[in-house]
Amino acid sequence: MLYKIKSLSNFDMIIGASLAFIVKIIAAVGAFLLNILIAQLLGAEQAGYFFLAQAVIFIIAAIARQGFDNALVKFIAGYRAVDNQVFISGIYQYALAKIVPVLIVFSVAIWLCSDVLSVWFFSKPLLSPILSVSALVILPLSISQLHGFCLQGQKQVVLASTFQSAAMAVLSLIIIYALQPNSASEAMLGYAGAGFIVFLFSIFVWNYGRKPKLFLLPIEEKKHITDSVKPLFVILLLAQITQWSGQLMLGAWNSTTDVAIFATAQRTAMLTSFILIAVNSIAAPKFAEAFKKNDIHSVKNIAKFSGQLMTIVSLPVIIIMLLFSEKLMGLFGEDFIQGANILRVLALGQFVNVITGSVGYLLQMTGHENILRNNVIISSLIMLVGGFIVIPVFGVYGAALISAFSVATQNLLCVYQVKKMLGFNTLNIFRS
Repeated sequence: MLYKIKSLSNFDMIIGASLAFIVKIIAAVGAFLLNILIAQLLGAEQAGYFFLAQAVIFIIAAIARQGFDNALVKFIAGYRAVDNQVFISGIYQYALAKIVPVLIVFSVAIWLCSDVLSVWFFSKPLLSPILSVSALVILPLSISQLHGFCLQGQKQVVLASTFQSAAMAVLSLIIIYALQPNSASEAMLGYAGAGFIVFLFSIFVWNYGRKPKLFLLPIEEKKHITDSVKPLFVILLLAQITQWSGQLMLGAWNSTTDVAIFATAQRTAMLTSFILIAVNSIAAPKFAEAFKKNDIHSVKNIAKFSGQLMTIVSLPVIIIMLLFSEKLMGLFGEDFIQGANILRVLALGQFVNVITGSVGYLLQMTGHENILRNNVIISSLIMLVGGFIVIPVFGVYGAALISAFSVATQNLLCVYQVKKMLGFNTLNIFRS
């Protein structure tokens, strides 16, 4: 490890990952404190409504970006490697032209159909006003995160992490704490206000000093991007299903209290995955650059070193979650302590996600998007079919078990495919 740190490439990753790690810690702590604040201010039932509407927002915002998230990282990193600033502005314009109209349509649809969704899908009429307000968040949240992926492709790690998660988490925490809302609707209004502030700031940061700000890409380049985006969109859509369908199915079949317990446990468990996200914010563009130069040896070294970082840092977090689950869940309120075992199950699923390394990004950034898509399809089918079978019978415990199993399955399949396609095993991170 010490020898490897001496190399310029790995030292660059250490510094970059450290900065990203700090920002991701801020984001994770901010999101965790926000969840605690919501739970304590609103109680389990109203918190359940807020978390359910928030899950709908996250799914729609990600779907509306149509797979451009990682495509922007991949192509901007490639353009940057050959110093093609014009094409960087071009893919930015192309992404906006594709995404913004879809976001507007989705936002209007959620606002108009909030009653139908609340009554007919979730069987919870009281959810309707919260969904109506949440429609305001979809566009600013999605575009802010889009700017984060653009900045990630340019290796502006701190800013990328800021707009992908940190700014929204911290600012919404401050605003909601100041407002002290008494209902999920009031809390969602504060969340929407934070979204618009971050949205405006992200536009300013990305465009400041940029020349040209926009550019019309050649048709051939657009086709190349579109061909890459299509499988990425399927991957993104199914990944959202895997991540959020547990909350949605609980929302349809169980009480909002169950939704709140599962949501807080899942989001606490996902504190482990911020380590993966932090390292990937550096590793992903490096994978793209090395592969573009046909340097598979560097791809392997980056993957191995990033896996070592992830595993070493995540182990203490997992141990704390397993040993002190009751205390962690108790932070949300007495009603949430019963979710301690749910947290343990979900934390183990996230640990598999971390120790397998950057397998998803490895496949995406090296031209194997279709293979990743197939793995995600299998994982999503496990989540959906398994969820329909076990959640109505076992409730929140069934949701936790099937969620953890689907996440672990997806990552282990990716480990196998990376070994098959690229010739190395990301689980063998400590072998010379």
